[in-house]
Parts: sequence; C-alpha cells; structure tokens
Amino acid sequence: MLALIVLCFIPACSLPHLPFTIFPLTMFIQIGTVPYCNAFPLIYYLPEYLPDAVISEWYPSAMREQLAKGNLDLALLPVAELISLPQGKMVSNCCIACNGAVRSVLLFSRMPIEHIQTIALDTASRSSVLTCERLLRQFYGLRPKKCRLEMAHNPDTCSADAFLLIGDRALTYQPSDCWAYRYDIGELWKEKTGLPLVFAAWVGCSPRVWAPSIVSALEKSRDNGLQRLEAILDAKERQGIALPLGREQVLDYYRQAVVYTMKEEEYAGLQYLLGNL
Repeated sequence: MLALIVLCFIPACSLPHLPFTIFPLTMFIQIGTVPYCNAFPLIYYLPEYLPDAVISEWYPSAMREQLAKGNLDLALLPVAELISLPQGKMVSNCCIACNGAVRSVLLFSRMPIEHIQTIALDTASRSSVLTCERLLRQFYGLRPKKCRLEMAHNPDTCSADAFLLIGDRALTYQPSDCWAYRYDIGELWKEKTGLPLVFAAWVGCSPRVWAPSIVSALEKSRDNGLQRLEAILDAKERQGIALPLGREQVLDYYRQAVVYTMKEEEYAGLQYLLGNL
C-alpha cells in the first residue's frame, strides 16, 4: 500500500506529457476545502487561478466519501484518507503540515499521557485521530477505550480521561482546571519521530485534475496567499468572518506553526505516517 501511495505523488515539475494535459485551465471543477483558518492561505486566491471552479467547505472527515462518489473533483483531504482511497492522487506540493508544535491539533488530559485509559476523539478529522491513536499505541503502549467528541459537544462535560480537538476549536479552547495536561500532537510527533507531520494535501481521483495547469494553479494560489497574509485577513474582516484568534496571533500561527509546502522532509514524514497506520 505504501509503495502505491508514494507513486501517487505528482510533483509539478515531473508530470508526464499525457493526453489529460489537454484540459484547459478554466475547466469546471468541484473543489472541497475545510472551514478552518489554516486553509485560508491555500484557497483564498484559488478563484483567481481557477475561475470556473466551484469551491465548497466540508469537515475533513466527510470529503473522502465525496471524492469517491465523484461529487468533488479535488479536495484538501486529510492524508490518512489515502489509505482507503486508492484511486486518489496528491496534486501539487501544497499541504497543511507542521515541523513541531502546530497549536491546532491538541490532546487535553486529566492525567499524564501515559495513564490515559479512555479518550474522546474529535469527529471532524480522521487523519488527526489516527495520528493521535498511533502516537499513543507506538510510543506509550496505550490503546485507550474510544468515544466520539461531536462538534456540538462541550469538551468540558466530557467524561473521558482525555480528548482530542482540531482546527479553530483547538486554537481557541480554554480548558477548565480539570484538564491539567495539554499535548500538542505536532510537537509529540516531532519529538518521537524526528519528522514533520503532514495533515492534509490536495487530492483528486480523476485525470482531469492531475493536469499541470491545475497543479500550477494550486501552487500559485498558495504562493500568493503566503505573500499576502495580511491582505487575506483584511478581506476576511471586511466579509464579517471572525478570526479564531487575534490578528497578530493568526499571522504568527501561519508563519511559525503551519508548513504549506511539501518538501523532502515533509514527504518523508508522510511516508512514515502512511506506512504505519
């Protein structure tokens, strides 16, 4: 399975000149993304480079099914979903990753991590859940009893020993005193493996979105977004979209916590993750 996934990666510079390259840049495609601020730099300028695309928001855990059914052509998919989506291929070197603390994938616990026996898992992302479970199993010898932490559920009322939060909810959550321990999953992963942790990447199941023109559009959107972070936040504020943190904190999160380009080290971390899930 790992070998197949490795071969599915399509760097922009190495795409072969196959017949699917005839698709025009402005072709109509359905794109799924996530409702979290960490995706803003990747997607804000997409309409400029893919003007005929229809972009919709989904929770990460829902997108694999939408891709498999053909309801989405391209999605900012949690990478763990590649395990059960063999027809999916990563499109471009864009990603959401970290090389240490990520701040938006957090484990809160009543006790030290090595004593956790029950855990509530955020239902929004299968990838973060699988990564957390693997850390507990491989490095702490734990297989805690699991339950679901629904999006509408207040974590403070959780009866488990620990719970996992992701996305904007993790960035803003202020735990009550009973949650004495806070673990950053990106930081734990780096500490235990020495590698970056990749959470999501652009994935498509159809040759029509594997074209060099699409790869180029995704990477140009990302590059423009990273160069114009403050302009993106200005636009979001004009649209009345509330940021999960203060403006300077969000900018620091983009610049210090999140990695948006999959280089050799990130790809090694991805291989390690997918090969051991």
